[in-house]
Amino acid sequence: MKKKTALPALLLLPAFFLLHSYNQLFGFVPVKTVLFYSFLIYGVLTTSYFLMLRLKITAPKTSIILFAISFFILFFAPLHDAYRAITFDSIVSRYWVMLPLCCLLLLLLARKIIRSQNISLKIFSALNLVMTGVFATELFFAFTKISEYKKNHNLIYPQKPLSEKYVSPDFPDSSKPDIYFLLFDEYTNNKVLKNVWNYDNSDITDWLSHKGFYVPSNTRCNYSFTVFSISSTFNMDYIDKKKGWDGTNDFNMFKAQKSLSDNETFSILKKEDYLIRFLAPFNNSIEKNGLEYFFDFMLDELIPNQTLPGSLGVSINWDLKLKDSLHYDQYLRRKYQYIRFTEDEIKKTTDSSSNRKPHFVYGHFMITHEPHVFDSTGKIITLKEFLNTDYYNTYTAQVSHANDVIKELVEHIKQHNKPNTIIIIEGDHGFRHFPDSLNNPYSLSNFSAIYFPDQNYSRLYDTMTPVNTFRVLFDQYFHQNFPLLKDRSTIVKDHTDSSTVIKEK
Repeated sequence: MKKKTALPALLLLPAFFLLHSYNQLFGFVPVKTVLFYSFLIYGVLTTSYFLMLRLKITAPKTSIILFAISFFILFFAPLHDAYRAITFDSIVSRYWVMLPLCCLLLLLLARKIIRSQNISLKIFSALNLVMTGVFATELFFAFTKISEYKKNHNLIYPQKPLSEKYVSPDFPDSSKPDIYFLLFDEYTNNKVLKNVWNYDNSDITDWLSHKGFYVPSNTRCNYSFTVFSISSTFNMDYIDKKKGWDGTNDFNMFKAQKSLSDNETFSILKKEDYLIRFLAPFNNSIEKNGLEYFFDFMLDELIPNQTLPGSLGVSINWDLKLKDSLHYDQYLRRKYQYIRFTEDEIKKTTDSSSNRKPHFVYGHFMITHEPHVFDSTGKIITLKEFLNTDYYNTYTAQVSHANDVIKELVEHIKQHNKPNTIIIIEGDHGFRHFPDSLNNPYSLSNFSAIYFPDQNYSRLYDTMTPVNTFRVLFDQYFHQNFPLLKDRSTIVKDHTDSSTVIKEK
C-alpha cells in the first residue's frame, strides 16, 4: 500500500532547481557553488521539516506544505515574471503587492492542509510522479550537455582547422616578432566621429601614420558585441550564424568568452613557443591578471537570483546603490585604477633583448566603453558629473583620453621593445548608444591601425575586417597561406534591446 507522503517530491524539488540552474550555463557555474547551495537549501529544509513535526503537524502534511513553500521560494523569479505578464506589468505587479498576496495564499493553503481530515492519495502520487519526471528530464539534458561538451569544450568556435594543419617555418625565437594587440572597447572610426559628433580625430590617425602605421579609414567590425567580436578575431573565422546574432543567449556568450583564451591564434602562438599575456577583464585560461572579470557576476548570481531572497536582495541592493553616492564614486575610481593598471602591465612586458621567447600581449581598455570616467582634460570626472552623464555627450572626451593612452603605449613599446614588433590597435565595435543602435550601422564602425616592422602593407586593404587581421599576420610573418575571408559584419542583439530586428550588412 502506498504511503501518503510528498517527501520524494520535496527532496527532488531542490535537486531539480539546482540541476536546472547548472544546465543553463553547463560547465561554467563552479561545482563548489552548486554544492554550497545544496547544503544550504537541504539544511534549511531538514530543519524546517523536523521543526514542523515538533509542532505536531503530521509528516504527510508537513511534506506537502514545505513543498508549496519551497517551490514559491526557489522559483520566485520565474513566477514573478509570469505574474507580471498576466497583470500587464501594472502597479499590482510590484513586490509590495505580489508578496503579501502570495504569502496570504500560502498561509491559507497551509491552514487548509493542517485542518484537513483526509488528503487524497492522488495528490501525493501526482506530486511525486511529476517531480520524478521533471528531474529525470533535467538529468537527461545534463547527459546530453556532457556529450556536447566533449565535442566542443564549451567553445563558441570549437574547430581549429588552421592551427591543426599549421606547419611551423622553424624560425629562431629571435626572429619571431613580438605582437601587441591593444583593444579599445567601443572605439569608433574617424568617419563616424566626424559625421555624428563633428569631432576631428585626425590628430591620432596622422600621428600613427607618421609612426609607420597602416591606418584604414573605412573600417568596421565583424560583430557589434565584444566577446563575439574578439573571439572571431582570434579564431580568424565567423561564428555559426545560429549563434552569432544573439548576445542575449548567456550560454553562447560564455562560450565566446572562453574562446578569447582558447582559439586558433593562441594555439598557433603556443606552437611557436610564445609567452602570452592576457590583460583583459575576462575570465581566461591564460593567467589571473588582477583585473575584475566582466561577466563572472552572472555566474555568482545565477542560482540565488532565481529565488525569493535573491530577487529581493537584488531589488534592495539596486535601490540602495541609486541612493549611495559612495558606491558610484568607488566604481569610477576602480575603473580608473584598472585602466592605469593595464597600461602599466603592458609597459612591463617590453624587453629589447632578442635572446628570449617572443611574446604576445593582449591589452583590453574599457576607456571608450561606458560608464565614462574622463572629462575633456583626461581627469576623472566628479561624482555629480557622472550621475548626470550622457554617454553621447561624454564619448569624445573618452576618445581623446584613449588617444593619449595609444600614444604613450606606442612610444613606450617602440623605445623599449625589440624592433621586430607588431602593434595592432583596434576597436572591437563602435558606439552602441544611439537611439536605435541595434539597427544603426554606425555601431559596426570601429577604429583600426596596424604596424608591421617591415612596413609591408600590400595585403592590407581599407575595408578589411578583424577576422582577416591574423590571417594576414601569419601569412606574412610565418609563411602560411591562409585565404582571406569575405568581409561581413553582423549587428548583434544583446540585453540592451532584445526586441529589435537584427540585420546583417
